[in-house]
Amino acid sequence: MKGKRIVLWGWVIAVAGMIFGFSAMNGPESMELSNGFTAWFMRLFYPDVESLPLERQQQIYELFVFIVRKTAHFSEFAALGMPLLLLLREYRLRRAAFWSWVIGTLYAGTDELHQYFNGTRTPSLRDVGIDSAGVLFGILVIVLLSGLLTRMKAKKKAV
Repeated sequence: MKGKRIVLWGWVIAVAGMIFGFSAMNGPESMELSNGFTAWFMRLFYPDVESLPLERQQQIYELFVFIVRKTAHFSEFAALGMPLLLLLREYRLRRAAFWSWVIGTLYAGTDELHQYFNGTRTPSLRDVGIDSAGVLFGILVIVLLSGLLTRMKAKKKAV
């Protein structure tokens, strides 16, 4: 049990550290990272984009940048919600899912505050909402997988 807690603490700290690292990037660094993913996704989902008028290309590019950046927010915090729930369950905390969501959402708020002090980034309440939804999604994944595993174990015992 103690070893499991250490692993879960490590997972939570690693994900929180990753999020902190992304937030510590200045605006141009962050955009450069996003632009690489954006270009890849545009080629994948819109291969003939270069045949369109320049103004339309720019509109599509801006849409893809938005999608990539917000999906990154959501995914990072989903990755935080999962180990948070597992860790709090390990401590047998009542309403572990609720508290995992609260902690993850509070971290999202501090993440946006961190960006404010970065100087070249802009904090956003919308991003806190997206991050909070990501935490909730990560929690739901664990809840659903736990339920599925419990049912599978019960079926095995019944046979």
